[in-house]
Amino acid sequence: MNRVYQSVCLSLAGLSVLVAPALAAVSLAPAPNAPEQVPLLAQEGIVETVLYFETSSMAVRVYRSGSDLFMNLYNRATNAVEVRGAPAQLAASSRDRTVYVTTRGEAERSASITVQGETELKIVANGRVVLQEPGSNAVVGVASGASDFRGNNFAPGTPALVLSAEAARLRSAPRLGSTIVGSAPRRAVVEVLDRVGNPKDGFIWYQVTYRGTTGWVRGDLLQPT
Repeated sequence: MNRVYQSVCLSLAGLSVLVAPALAAVSLAPAPNAPEQVPLLAQEGIVETVLYFETSSMAVRVYRSGSDLFMNLYNRATNAVEVRGAPAQLAASSRDRTVYVTTRGEAERSASITVQGETELKIVANGRVVLQEPGSNAVVGVASGASDFRGNNFAPGTPALVLSAEAARLRSAPRLGSTIVGSAPRRAVVEVLDRVGNPKDGFIWYQVTYRGTTGWVRGDLLQPT
């Protein structure tokens, strides 16, 4: 079993049931015209992403504020937020799959990830499955302490120093090869908004703000001040 996914799922398994806060989100993987940044920008308090992935029609984010879990669903076709800050909970599931569920109105929405990194969004209304899609571009929460992800591991909400030999690239999404939206020079201090791990490239990534630009920087290029 892949040690990264094993440790990720074990670290997520202890998250508790929650109460709804105001929307607070992260810009993780915008579409080419970048509308997905609308529901996914960090706005209030310290909020950490637990799970994020895209399907053919939706962008899904489960996030934690304190000990509470919430879910956002963004419709990529209509550029509309369908679910905003809905209280969620960790559902009973097999040891190889972690499932987060939110119920609003007559519909139950579940977002899941397996130890192999396979993700899925499922929506059931009135006992009927109305949507069931596999996901891609998944990133996961990273617990404080020892981690299988590469890079310095520290909690969001603190300034960090850029360690890059020259300038650290700020990217549109927490993955290698995503669009460069800006940069921060060596020894610059950036504000850290969120922290995720990308199982595909193996890095911890931090969402940071520097001089009005928000983007993602690899964890090996940052150090908390």
